[in-house]
Amino acid sequence: MFAVEAFPATELGNASFLLVDQDHGVGLVVDPHRDVDGYLTRAETLSIKLTHALDTHLHNDFASGRGELANEAGTAISELEAGHDLAFGGLTLRALHTPGHTPDHKSYLLVEGERPRALFSGGAVMIGAIARTDLFGPHLAVHLALEALRTLQVRLRGLPDDLAVFPTHGSGSFCGTGGQSGHETTLGRERSTNPFFLTTEVMPFLARALNQQRYPAYYRDMAGFNLNGPPLLGRRQAPPAKLSASDVERLMTEGAAVVDVRRGRHYDRAHIPGSYSVGLDGPFSAWVGWLIPRGRAIVLAGGTDQQHIEAQRQLHRIGFDNIAGALDGGTDAWQSSGRPVSTFETKDIEDMAEWILSAEPMTVVDARDEHEWSGGHVPGAVHVYVPDIPFRAEEISSEAPVAVHCASGYRAGIAASLLEQAGLKRIIHVHGPYSDWDRLHLAESRP
Repeated sequence: MFAVEAFPATELGNASFLLVDQDHGVGLVVDPHRDVDGYLTRAETLSIKLTHALDTHLHNDFASGRGELANEAGTAISELEAGHDLAFGGLTLRALHTPGHTPDHKSYLLVEGERPRALFSGGAVMIGAIARTDLFGPHLAVHLALEALRTLQVRLRGLPDDLAVFPTHGSGSFCGTGGQSGHETTLGRERSTNPFFLTTEVMPFLARALNQQRYPAYYRDMAGFNLNGPPLLGRRQAPPAKLSASDVERLMTEGAAVVDVRRGRHYDRAHIPGSYSVGLDGPFSAWVGWLIPRGRAIVLAGGTDQQHIEAQRQLHRIGFDNIAGALDGGTDAWQSSGRPVSTFETKDIEDMAEWILSAEPMTVVDARDEHEWSGGHVPGAVHVYVPDIPFRAEEISSEAPVAVHCASGYRAGIAASLLEQAGLKRIIHVHGPYSDWDRLHLAESRP
């Protein structure tokens, strides 16, 4: 009898999986993250031995934990080539060639006797989507999209509808657009509801597969980072070093980036000038990896000690190891030392609507991505997607207030901190769902 347990990395929109054969006392991990204590602790609780760690593909969005598991638990890290089987307890794991997301992508089919029981699909099949095919450059994007079509319609065709599917990439992952929440589905459900299974003609499939949002800048060197083997961290990492206000100021003058992990509304009330607002309540590591070059020293600020530990863990997951420490005492300690703080005005969508109707001078910056912008936007707004702000902030007038919004307020908080770094002074952070604008607009249009 086997069991599968998901280990989510919510901030990445991903999950890894622990496969257990309790009868034979063994387990293996598919697509392990770099922080391996969770797998080891669970194995100890179940009194099983972890024997293998496998990746479905060369990851662009997170650092593989295979080396860590080999070092800590002695798991085998040799590749299971497509077409080959791995005897695992009383089960068999079969590697299937399922290219599309990457050229060498594999899915692992779990077979019990002669019966297929589960598929660890990586990015070949997501819940309601597939993983993107453009990570290797536009010259391969169409080729890999066609491979993805063949994977869905040909390579997986002989597998039964009741087969359990465990995808690595899920909702919120920049590796795919349109994925739904959850970590388990069935092949039959995806065949009947997933638009990529239902789109069988080539040109419509290509149009759907290549209509993707932009992906974080750190993806560009993540594959190489994994190829070289991430440095070993050990089972448990020490918490970030505690830094004084003077330590942080010195590190800033030396080029360190200060990342405030609090929610945007708390950041708005008082924060270190020039810091980044990237809250742990969203895809924290993805945005840090998008905005801050790998290797630049990072100082964590705001929040609690436990939040700093969590922030460090998430940054380690993407190979950002240059964490200088965390400001001891947070913004209060910074202010108590006599150093200045900055503030943003915090407003709701309703306030922004009233401001616009008042005709007072104001620039509205829409920090959403291109797909969201094209689906509708505030009249007169300037569209600058979050990662473009450092390069386009000079287009925004400094003579009037700047109100920045996104779909919920999270990315708008990041954008507001980038606008401040660019020299803008009166910044208004707009919170709330963009759908409120549509609701208000409709209310205004009623006779």
